[in-house]
Amino acid sequence: MIFGFNSAVRGLLASQRALYTTNHNIDNASTKGYSRQQIDQKATNPFLMPGIGFLGTGTEIYNVQRVRDSFVDFKYWNEMAPMGEWEVKKNALTEMEKLMGEPSNSSFRQYMDDFYSSLDEMSKNPSDIAYREPVRENAIAFTKHVQETIKRLRDVKKETEYEIETKVKYVNSLSERIAGLNKQIYSQEIDGKQANDLRDRRELLVDELSKIVNVRVNESSDGKYEISVNGISIVDHMNTNKMFLKKTTVGVEDTYDILWENGGDANPKSGELKGLLDMIQGDGQGNTYRGIPYYMEQLNDFAKGFADKFNELHRKGYGIGESRGAGVDGIDFFTYTSDEEAAATLGVNQDIIDDIKKIAAASISGGAAEDNGNLLALVKQRESRDFFSGAVSQGTPDDFIKAMLSSMAVDSLQSKRLYATQELMQKNVETKRASISGVSLEEEMADMVKFQHVYVAASKMISTMDALLDITVNRLGMVGR
Repeated sequence: MIFGFNSAVRGLLASQRALYTTNHNIDNASTKGYSRQQIDQKATNPFLMPGIGFLGTGTEIYNVQRVRDSFVDFKYWNEMAPMGEWEVKKNALTEMEKLMGEPSNSSFRQYMDDFYSSLDEMSKNPSDIAYREPVRENAIAFTKHVQETIKRLRDVKKETEYEIETKVKYVNSLSERIAGLNKQIYSQEIDGKQANDLRDRRELLVDELSKIVNVRVNESSDGKYEISVNGISIVDHMNTNKMFLKKTTVGVEDTYDILWENGGDANPKSGELKGLLDMIQGDGQGNTYRGIPYYMEQLNDFAKGFADKFNELHRKGYGIGESRGAGVDGIDFFTYTSDEEAAATLGVNQDIIDDIKKIAAASISGGAAEDNGNLLALVKQRESRDFFSGAVSQGTPDDFIKAMLSSMAVDSLQSKRLYATQELMQKNVETKRASISGVSLEEEMADMVKFQHVYVAASKMISTMDALLDITVNRLGMVGR
């Protein structure tokens, strides 16, 4: 009798523990990174009864395991890094496109149109101060727009630098937390049972880490967990290898390196850090990425080239009443301090700001009031295909701006397409992982009903055994009393 009672109790306890696991799954159905858990159940050792055979003794739960496919995890982490890289580039280039303000009333083309329109108007009446003032004001507005654009690009560069520092600190924080979990998991799995929830937390941190930098994850046969970046361990069981950002400035150029704490080059191959590094130091030379420095250099080339070419012609002209000796040049219209700082320092000559009569409209010495020969040449110069030559972008000022914006648009479109493609691949793997490890409430409800019925049946079995025991102890042998 006791034999059957024990068997029924085992069934009761097993169904109760299965219900606990089902309850845990339902509770964490919305928990990020949680993996569905299931019980491993087996029949207990049978009892040999001579002349009868082996009699079953019930059931037991010997393990609770999480449902996880390490191969899918490996693919997921591989897809996360390129997705993070192109997401960063997409966002940065989209922001830079907005800074350029094309097309809008505050675009380069609009400021140039305003400036040249005022020059054209002035050519109709070059001696009238009212026609000269718009030239000065539109020239100042144009140079301020160039200065403001390069300043905004510098701000984006500074923000990118800050973001890299933040990401590097976050990588170090993630590696520390993963190493801490490694310690807990290792100490709790001494008996061979897996610490499922702690492992989920660790894998979730690896998910975040794999988006920032390309990682490879290995787990040794004794359960020690190692994460490496380009073959160098960033987490080796309970130990970590920290990264830091090194900035080197030579002249006006900055170079950025992400190094290990021992001085070695971490050199991320993909991930958000790679995307940020490409954006902050990609100058487009030698097939490098066209990042912020490339477009800053383009803007400097434009400012310098535009000022030089315009000044070259302006110096040949004469202001109102101006005379000078043969072979002596007039004054520049635009100024800047250096080739590297041309866009940031582009301005209108102070002499012209102070006295707009010095705008060299005349082409003949003496600066006759109605002489507009040089002014017409300046207006016509805008259409010259030789305005810019020798640089990456050639042709008229409009061609130069168009080429620069086209390059940016192409880079932006490419980043959007590659991000969309990579995101789709990542989503596919994520969906597959969710189909394996995710919690289905319908399945859990079905399991709950199943285990509940087992529990009820086992409890009825105990009641039956109790009734049998009552009859055996209290009612047998009562005849004649």
